[in-house]
Amino acid sequence: MQSLSFHTKHNRWLAIVLIAVAVGGLLVAFWFSASETLDRNQTSMSRACKNAQLAINSLFPASESPQQQVANPELMHQALSDSIKGTNGVNGGFWHTAQGFMGFSSPSESGSNADINVNNNGAPMVRSAVQRSLEQQQEVVSVQSNDQIVTVVAACPETNHYNLGIWLKRSVQLVPANFTVIVSGLFVLLAIIGGLLIVRESVFNRNWHSERDRIVSQAEDTSQAVSVTTEIPEIQPLLMLLYQARQQIEAKDRELSQQMNKVIMANQKTLIGRIARSMTALALTELEGIKRKLPKANAEDIKDKVSQLTDLFSSFERVTADVGNSKPILIDTEDFLQDLSDYHETHGNVKDITLTAIADKGLKFHAEPLLMRFVIDYLIRHIMTFAPDNSEIMLQATAEDNFVKIAISDESSGIEEKNKHLLFHADELAPTQYGIGLKVVRDTLNSLGGDISYEKVDKTSRFNVLIPMTKA
Repeated sequence: MQSLSFHTKHNRWLAIVLIAVAVGGLLVAFWFSASETLDRNQTSMSRACKNAQLAINSLFPASESPQQQVANPELMHQALSDSIKGTNGVNGGFWHTAQGFMGFSSPSESGSNADINVNNNGAPMVRSAVQRSLEQQQEVVSVQSNDQIVTVVAACPETNHYNLGIWLKRSVQLVPANFTVIVSGLFVLLAIIGGLLIVRESVFNRNWHSERDRIVSQAEDTSQAVSVTTEIPEIQPLLMLLYQARQQIEAKDRELSQQMNKVIMANQKTLIGRIARSMTALALTELEGIKRKLPKANAEDIKDKVSQLTDLFSSFERVTADVGNSKPILIDTEDFLQDLSDYHETHGNVKDITLTAIADKGLKFHAEPLLMRFVIDYLIRHIMTFAPDNSEIMLQATAEDNFVKIAISDESSGIEEKNKHLLFHADELAPTQYGIGLKVVRDTLNSLGGDISYEKVDKTSRFNVLIPMTKA
């Protein structure tokens, strides 16, 4: 496929020239055709006869009556000669119906007075035309054909003499009709060729733009490889550049993907470390409590505390060992919350806090169970630390849009106004105030695609945990 500019520059102008020549040729052929030539000469002879009639009438006063005899034929002849001398190929004269031919005519080529006779072949045609013009009192044009030569005679009455008419005669060479047809056919063929060139140009442009649109569409579709072959030479270098750019982008994407994987792994390790710190802080808190109570504790209390620490360290070991490697499973929300409430109500519940779990029937979600256990465990332990004795903690799960919402409500006074800016934004291993040190909870939920928020409703403090709900 040629370039668009090259193709348009040459073929369009060639088509325009061909059509222009064809139209001009057809106009010339029509102008010189037999019918047009004859019509043109008839009109010209009729006009020349009127002019001659006016020139001769101007020699006589308008008040004079028509005369029987021509008194001054030379003067009339001079006026006739002067009127037709500008009309090439025209002979003219007078004809008197009573006296016959008057014996002179005027060749217009020379403009001189030359007396000639009308030949035997032309006399009947002249006499007939003059007689008809006198009868009708207007100009008459007669045509007589002989092969390709046509004789045109125009006659008009001379109003200053009785039975006297003016006649003009011209012989016209006509172009053969078959020659006109052949020439016209050639020019029509030339016009058709020009039209075909324009059609071909239009088809080429359409195909060119279709090819360009195909290449653009292919270039925009990053899922397909860039084709470096095209029928449009002008776009070939751009395709090569696009191919190279696409290769560089794919290489950068691979490099970025590798870096993202490293970042994800680093975040997971950081999250594991923060979880470990948080759980260590919980363990240390328990150990300090045992240490304070040790002098007064009996064997059963010590055994119970050691059992709690053992469970805590076991869960810590599971979380740190399996986080990031465990696969999401389908978790039944009601069973999950009930197990958590039962465990915390029976383990380390020194304030005699009641935990109640409520969930919609059949509500399930996909998540990593160890991370979810850590989040809810940590929140419950945090709330139980600051909640008043003999109070209640409510765990309620509902479906909200495409999330499972777990609302954990308690009867504490909630977070202090001065500490609200630290909520979910501060890491503290051993928080001393409600709502501080929960950043690790939010980050863990974010890693699961969820989030957490806090609200105070009347005398109730509430944490709202959102987990994406994936339908099985």
